[in-house]
Amino acid sequence: MILLLWKVVSRNVVILFIQMKEVHCVVLQTPEREASISSDEWSTATVKRLKEASPLALKLALKSIREGRYQTLDQCLIREYRMTLRSITKQVSGDFSEGVRARLVAKDLNPKWNPPRLDLVSEDMVESYFAPFGGSEPELELPTKLREAFI
Repeated sequence: MILLLWKVVSRNVVILFIQMKEVHCVVLQTPEREASISSDEWSTATVKRLKEASPLALKLALKSIREGRYQTLDQCLIREYRMTLRSITKQVSGDFSEGVRARLVAKDLNPKWNPPRLDLVSEDMVESYFAPFGGSEPELELPTKLREAFI
């Protein structure tokens, strides 16, 4: 079952909360359907931007939003640190670098995403961005003991 709450907080921010067992092309199909029904220029532009984004980044963002709803600030910061470090070091995909190349360096606005479609992004790829580093990189250590008197 798909539950989509698509709420426009402002003309610049969209929050997508999608509850389902599998995330494939549904990530874009439902907002696209909504945009076509409403004929709202802003909604259409937003769907267009989602289609231009890295398929891997879309799934990472969705998973991060889902997990973050139930985590503390410290847990969210650690999750974001892992995702960021893995993105910039190209451990799974070079999409971050490719996006920078396409938008800022070559300015051709034609990124070559790897993988190129949502249905080609494996669950293993997504999960690897959230996994602890093991020994390859140091984990983010937050000054919790300095901040929290009761820990």
